[in-house]
Amino acid sequence: MAFNPKMFKQKKKREVDPNAPPRPNLMSHDKKLREQTESVTRLTEIVRRQEEIIARLEAKYRDMQQSISQLINYVRRDK
Repeated sequence: MAFNPKMFKQKKKREVDPNAPPRPNLMSHDKKLREQTESVTRLTEIVRRQEEIIARLEAKYRDMQQSISQLINYVRRDK
């Protein structure tokens, strides 16, 4: 086997555009997907808690309206 200098020829590096977006990376995609999933999970939990609070406040409001109605009816009957 003879020495072949072409086998060891170094490749020229490509010019890199400094304004180009970063090349895609599966690890960064995985990280972004995981972060987005966690975000959606947190937001879902917040919405669920807010819905529970709203339901309690609506029930409290209905109870108060009913109590006020009863008081108004009681005051009107005494006149």
